[in-house]
Amino acid sequence: MIQLRYYQQEALNAIYDYFLTHPNGNPLIGLPTGTGKSVIPAAFIQGIMRHWPNQRFLMITHVKELIAQNAEELYKLWPEAPMGIYSAGLKLKQTAQPIIFGGVQSMIKHPDWFGHRDIAFVDEAHLVSDEESSQYQTFFAFMKLINPNLKIVGMSATLYR
Repeated sequence: MIQLRYYQQEALNAIYDYFLTHPNGNPLIGLPTGTGKSVIPAAFIQGIMRHWPNQRFLMITHVKELIAQNAEELYKLWPEAPMGIYSAGLKLKQTAQPIIFGGVQSMIKHPDWFGHRDIAFVDEAHLVSDEESSQYQTFFAFMKLINPNLKIVGMSATLYR
C-alpha cells in the first residue's frame, strides 16, 4: 500500500476542495519534478470509484514513458483497478475500461472510442496549448460534446504556461 506524502495528500484534498467551490472549473496541480505527482490522480481515482463506481476517467499525457509510469502508480495503489492503456507506442489500444491511460497523439485519432468520461487528468499540462486546433483542445472539445460537464485536472512542474 502506498502512503501519501503530506504534500501529495494536500494536493489531493485541494482537488476535492476545488470541485466543491468551483463546480465548473478545472484545477491545476503544481509540484516540482520528482515529488510523485503520478500518485495523486491514482489516489483520487481510487477514492472516487470507491463511492461512485460508475465514474469514467482519462489520464492523458504525451509520451509512452509517462503513460506507463502513471498506470503503474495506479496499479501499485490498486492492483484490481479497472484500467486500460491506449498508446500506439506501448502497442495497446484499450478503450472499454472505466480508467484509461493514454497518449494524446494516439487518442486524438479516435476520440469517439472513449465514450462518456467524467474526469480527465493531464500530466505535463503546461504542454496544453490555448490554440483551438491543438491536439489537446480538439480532443477535449470532442469529449465535451459527449459530456459537457467533463472536468479536466492539470498537473505540471512547469506552471509558467
